[in-house]
Amino acid sequence: MKKITGFMLAGAAVLALSGCGDTEVYVDPGPELVTLYLLDDFGYGVDHVPYTCVDAYDEVVVDDMTHSDGEFTFAIGDRCTFDLFGFPGDIDAPLYIADIDGYGKEDIPYACDNSVDFIEGTTDYDGWFAYPVDAYCKFYL
Repeated sequence: MKKITGFMLAGAAVLALSGCGDTEVYVDPGPELVTLYLLDDFGYGVDHVPYTCVDAYDEVVVDDMTHSDGEFTFAIGDRCTFDLFGFPGDIDAPLYIADIDGYGKEDIPYACDNSVDFIEGTTDYDGWFAYPVDAYCKFYL
């Protein structure tokens, strides 16, 4: 009798845990993430640059630093602000936005500000962008 009761309880547990079987659950995958790289004039990644990305609702979705290879990740449509404090400006230390193969990402709108100088434009064909000394640069990705 104990064996039959045990089998019945096990069978009931299996049925209860398995659900209806025909039910599909939709899981929203979220926004598509993109990875780009912040590179120096020699093509090396610029690491430990703080950046913050906000979405269309002005909610912070990323608050991180670039990785050792200059990698940063965002969702399409985000606005990402890079803290370039300590950088001497584009004349002395050119920076580039590039893909994983090192090809520059052109036509990315941006605005850089250091409370004295303000520069805005789009990245060049090689991903280069102009920025003043100690700037915060916002990219409209």
